[in-house]
Amino acid sequence: MGMAILGYLLPWHSPIGRDFLVNSWSFAWIVAGVMAWLWVYPARHVGLSVVTWLGLAGWLGVQPLLVDIRYPHALIFPIGGLLVVALLTWVASNVTDKARLLTRVFGAAFVMAVLTFAIQIMQILQYQIAWQGWIIARSTANPTRFDGNFGQANHTAYAFVLALCGVLYLLQQAFGDGQLFGKRVATWRYRQVYRVGLMLGFVAFSIGLALTQSRAGLGMAVIVAVVFFAVQPLAWRRKAALVGGTLAAFLLYYVAASWLSSLGQANALGAVSRLAGGQGNRAAMHARGLMMFAEHPLTGVGWNNYMGASIDYAQRFAWPEIADHTHNFVSMLLAELGVIGLAWCLPIAWVLLRALHTRHSCESAAALAFVWASLLYASVEYPLWYVRYLAVFALFVALIDQRLYALRLPAKMGGMGSIGRRGLVCALAAVLGVLGYYVQTFLARNYLDYSQFVRHENHKFTDQSVPPYRQIWGFEPYEERIFAMRVPVNAVNIADKTRLFYNVMGLDSSQFNMLAYAQMLAYQGDTTSALRYVQAACVMVRDRKNCDNIDIDLGNLARQNPAVFGALYQDFVAWRKANPAKTGLTPR
Repeated sequence: MGMAILGYLLPWHSPIGRDFLVNSWSFAWIVAGVMAWLWVYPARHVGLSVVTWLGLAGWLGVQPLLVDIRYPHALIFPIGGLLVVALLTWVASNVTDKARLLTRVFGAAFVMAVLTFAIQIMQILQYQIAWQGWIIARSTANPTRFDGNFGQANHTAYAFVLALCGVLYLLQQAFGDGQLFGKRVATWRYRQVYRVGLMLGFVAFSIGLALTQSRAGLGMAVIVAVVFFAVQPLAWRRKAALVGGTLAAFLLYYVAASWLSSLGQANALGAVSRLAGGQGNRAAMHARGLMMFAEHPLTGVGWNNYMGASIDYAQRFAWPEIADHTHNFVSMLLAELGVIGLAWCLPIAWVLLRALHTRHSCESAAALAFVWASLLYASVEYPLWYVRYLAVFALFVALIDQRLYALRLPAKMGGMGSIGRRGLVCALAAVLGVLGYYVQTFLARNYLDYSQFVRHENHKFTDQSVPPYRQIWGFEPYEERIFAMRVPVNAVNIADKTRLFYNVMGLDSSQFNMLAYAQMLAYQGDTTSALRYVQAACVMVRDRKNCDNIDIDLGNLARQNPAVFGALYQDFVAWRKANPAKTGLTPR
């Protein structure tokens, strides 16, 4: 698990595919750890949270039979991730020395956060490290929010909060009974160095969190400090003192770092000042997800179909915004997986409900604190859809669950347990082999180059000269997006092209893709549906002047081919006149 957390440092992010390459590193190390455990130790108990991960994996496998999933083969990746998370949770339920486990997990988080803080300093100094064309320490795209190698400042904040949670846990251990050090190191001097190192880490991580300017990160840090001490069996005065002292120290370094990073502007205190900035358009995204759920309550619109389905609701918002998630895990689950998907989360809800007491051990308190912080973050962002973050969340949920269920085989089948575990290890080894193939293919096809997914070259090719579509099972989302950037937009092979752009819009509802799909529908004579996509292309961007460009392009098509586009253009012009404010129509 420690190596999986160190994988957070990898800078090779892909905007599509849920960050496949970086997640693969963490996935591989988690699988390797599960294999090692199952090969050596028996797993005789299981926690309730395993039901959630297995249930969600099963529902994703069944959903394509009930809902039109644009890329059903690509479901192997989220299903595989959920199954491995279930195995990780199963193994964690059988760990008896939780202190040792958390020490290693938090130790890795400490190293990861130290290196992330160092990369943030490089970003402030505008320094980047590259080796043979590979970025090792990346620069930041936003000079006011330093994200390390994460590519997203909120994810960086999430990692810093994990490290801060670990620091609080390790500091309590270090100033406690000293069992953390064991017999190997019991000298007073070493303990002092260790404690000072942890406190310096607390300072660095507080500053690093401030440099991200993440509002969610600030909230998560406060939750971790409060929950960690509040749920332990300590006197209330001691709890108040520990919580107050921790928050005072954290806010001191946080506000000071925010002030310094803003070059002395006292009114720009990082996330403190951003708290007054509102939620942007997230309320509309959340409402859109609930609308989808209201119309598809049982099954949802389908996994990874949120962006494509958003087009149907474009006219209900002043600015719908193109996004592939709602920024809220509840509305996202309801929108894409329906009541069935949310119902599979009830076991975890029950575990958390039973954890509402003040008798937690130090280990359980640390796990519970980070779980609640994760839920806060998942209420405004999208971390649990990345397997590298979901795995840590699932691990900590398993450590909270105190009620375990024994796995017993009949006496006559006593030897089958060991055989089953070894067979599972062999199956996981095969999974690593398959993962290696996909990683190699990912690199060979250069999917890290995002420009090939958005560089329109349709005008450069004819239907005879366009490079052939390459079928890679599971990687269809990548290949079809590349192919859609090259295929000519005309009436040749119209059925295949219509399905192509329909699929691609589930991942990229850009104006070009929506208009290309509308053009395909017009060729097929479906003017009503074509108009709906033209209207969506007009309003799903903030700049209403883009409607003028659509007006010009559609008008040119109507003049060139009035039989196909004439009526569509007339309907579009009439709609603009009826909605001048929404469409940016300038009165003449």
